[in-house]
Amino acid sequence: FLNEKDLKGIFVGGPGPTKYHFVDGDYLHYEIKNKIIDIFDTGYTDESGLRELVEIASQRMSDLKISREKRIMKRFLREITKKGKSLAIYGEDEVRKALEMGAVDTLLLSEDLNKYRVKLVCDSCGKEERITLTKRELESIEKNSPKCKTCNGNMVIKEKIDVVEELSKKALEMGTKVELISSDSEEGATLLSTFGGVAGILRFEI
Repeated sequence: FLNEKDLKGIFVGGPGPTKYHFVDGDYLHYEIKNKIIDIFDTGYTDESGLRELVEIASQRMSDLKISREKRIMKRFLREITKKGKSLAIYGEDEVRKALEMGAVDTLLLSEDLNKYRVKLVCDSCGKEERITLTKRELESIEKNSPKCKTCNGNMVIKEKIDVVEELSKKALEMGTKVELISSDSEEGATLLSTFGGVAGILRFEI
């Protein structure tokens, strides 16, 4: 396990006290011990016990994820309510600009955003335009091409990408941490309903 760079945590489980002796004894490297998140009781030692452990641990991981998301969102909300300048930013256009500047420390994206970044090109004059669309809006222009504002030609879709995927890629290029926030908590729902599903915590004021 020491060679697993992406290892975030370990769950230990089993029937009886053996699991505690295993964890407390000298059987594990100290770095592995530090990654133990929780210890669970199971009713079996065979494959049924393993399935039971996976089920219990899955719920625990879900709880940990929501707890982490709430903690991150509370940090963002504290910043947004500060008087004067703060390290919080929201709105797709503003966050996009801040990302390009390398100013975003943590990018917050709603898992339920469901929007697309689309590149349109006029089939007559070649004019290009990039816009963000909901799934319904995208389906609409796929059926009926919008008209070019310059020459009245047809604007044809040349590229389309999910906004969460697009902004996540840009964030990784800029060394920005990405947090996908579910709507399962009040704070997560607020990110989508109040802040448009796209927000960030800045490295410095801009």
